[in-house]
Amino acid sequence: MDRNEFHLFLKKYAENRCTPEEMELVDHWYELIGDDTELSSMQEEEWQETEERLWEKIQEDTRKPVRKMRPVYRWAAAVAAVLIGAAFFFTSRDADQRYVNAGDGNYKEAINKTAASCTLKMEDGTVITLFPGASMKYPLHFAGTKREVYLKGKAFFDVGKDANRPFFVYSKKLVTHVLGTSFMISPALNDEVEVSVRSGRVEVYEDKIIKPNASTGVILTPNQKVIYRQSESSFETTLVESPQPVIQKSDSTSLIFNDESLRVVMQSLESYYGVEIVVENEHLYNCPFTGGLTQDDLYAKLDVICQAVGAKYEIKGTKILLRGKGCF
Repeated sequence: MDRNEFHLFLKKYAENRCTPEEMELVDHWYELIGDDTELSSMQEEEWQETEERLWEKIQEDTRKPVRKMRPVYRWAAAVAAVLIGAAFFFTSRDADQRYVNAGDGNYKEAINKTAASCTLKMEDGTVITLFPGASMKYPLHFAGTKREVYLKGKAFFDVGKDANRPFFVYSKKLVTHVLGTSFMISPALNDEVEVSVRSGRVEVYEDKIIKPNASTGVILTPNQKVIYRQSESSFETTLVESPQPVIQKSDSTSLIFNDESLRVVMQSLESYYGVEIVVENEHLYNCPFTGGLTQDDLYAKLDVICQAVGAKYEIKGTKILLRGKGCF
């Protein structure tokens, strides 16, 4: 937490908006500078002077080397914990403020207050499905070289293709950048946000307006998703829970096999779902497979294959790994 955020934190205290734990910490800070005046009775100029003394005291104690776990250092650890929590509070506030300040008089806001999903169609052909409780700000007309919308909550996007005007979705601290695709953005547990791709390709990265020094991000392809943890600024990529075919059924190759090598079967599944499948043991490719993979779910298909050839599969990031002795 920097000097400005510390000021806002104390202002929050003065306005009686702190949690009991935060109020107790501020009171403890105040005891350390040895002032007898009640905080609640201070005038503006007294608050300014006290704030300066508190900040200097915190800076002084956090610079001291730690040799023994004396009470003052236990206090310093408590300070650090609350500062981290306060930093997350300010970052979350900035992310929410990004939505509040989004757009101008040319932007509309759609809020889904119903118990069912609702659909919005943009002028460029983009179709957006807002889930219950979600809201979005979007322009009446996409002008300029960008198409930009602001999202709170969960939504599915089927973006109209326009290579000259990329599409941007701002959600909390994340930016999702696409040219033409379909994908889902959904808040997960705690401070997590998930972006999953149905078709096309998207770039997901941290919003540099909120985090100017951000440089991390990922590229997602069909049936991949990323879990972004705001407090850690971390991205974890993996496969979606239920991968969907990436080619039209009329264009797909038959998934009925008669004494085919496992290599051919795996190549067919890779093409059908756009997911890379690798084997731990090359001898697995020698195994023959006969049967029809009529199950809708990729993982159900893999269960059938693994049972037939004596193998197991694991999801490793955005790939699937097959383990087994194979055939000789």
